[in-house]
Amino acid sequence: MGLLWTGSENNPLADRTVLIAGQSSWVEPLVNAIREGGGYPLLVHKVEEVFPVLQFGQPEFFILAEGFGSNNSQPNPLLEYIQNMPTSQRRETFVIWVGKNIKSGDMLSAFSYSVNLVIHPDQLPEITNQIKKSWSLWKDLYLVFIQTRLQIFGH
Repeated sequence: MGLLWTGSENNPLADRTVLIAGQSSWVEPLVNAIREGGGYPLLVHKVEEVFPVLQFGQPEFFILAEGFGSNNSQPNPLLEYIQNMPTSQRRETFVIWVGKNIKSGDMLSAFSYSVNLVIHPDQLPEITNQIKKSWSLWKDLYLVFIQTRLQIFGH
């Protein structure tokens, strides 16, 4: 079981790596919020920098903003990568999608994007509270499954 599952109920970001791939105007509020929340923001500037971190660094949280690494006429390559990740790897990363055409916290939108949480850019100052709430709900839903899988299969 990865570090993501062992976070404090009060602050899952504490001492956790948060990979941030966002538009320049959104990056500063994200970095500040993550630092204030006790996390370690890891900022990337190009799509090519993200893949090695996801493959080998396994951040506990990944914040991906629409428009990062793609133009609006094409699907986002990072979002497609996340959607196609092996389940064993994907369940160890809590993914947050930042987009203008969504309502923050909408579970149906999160499901359709294959992410854990969606958030509107206007809500970025509240992102740590949104993450805490969503992470807690997610952990409550899946923790029993993960514990059972570990008991049965041992990994």
